[in-house]
Amino acid sequence: MENKLYEDIVDGKIRNVYRFWGTCDASECDIIIVTPVGLDESQLKIVKELTGLYRFKGYDGDEEEREELTLTIHNLIKAWSSGCLKMSSPAEAIYALAKNYGLEIEEEERLDRWYAGQVFYSVEGLDVRIMKDIGYCNDCVDFDTNNNFIEKCKSWHFEDDED
Repeated sequence: MENKLYEDIVDGKIRNVYRFWGTCDASECDIIIVTPVGLDESQLKIVKELTGLYRFKGYDGDEEEREELTLTIHNLIKAWSSGCLKMSSPAEAIYALAKNYGLEIEEEERLDRWYAGQVFYSVEGLDVRIMKDIGYCNDCVDFDTNNNFIEKCKSWHFEDDED
């Protein structure tokens, strides 16, 4: 299954999963980025430039600078994918990959009569549950109709995440 996943990533068959060259020529150095939304060509070009900095000689052995670069890439993708109708989360990406690859997922809903609350997902092989919080938020504007509406938002996180 791991080889199939890697091949699908290399071939670009998985939506919103991108592969960039890492710090060496071997595949174990590849940089894999999972995003909640698709990236356009200009965004991919920016991320490619940033991932190229991992090969910069000044980063050799400096984990603090590597972590800053990773955080910069994460925050940039989060900014691109955040908005009134989108959220960004590694937990959601894990859920999507598990579902795509047919892993067993057990679901436990804790929703009130307005269908707000939490849904817990136990994914085969994952030691922590994924949570999807559902609530009403974001006073949005539909620019096509010029109407306001309250959006039902979902946020994803791991059950043991500290808020």
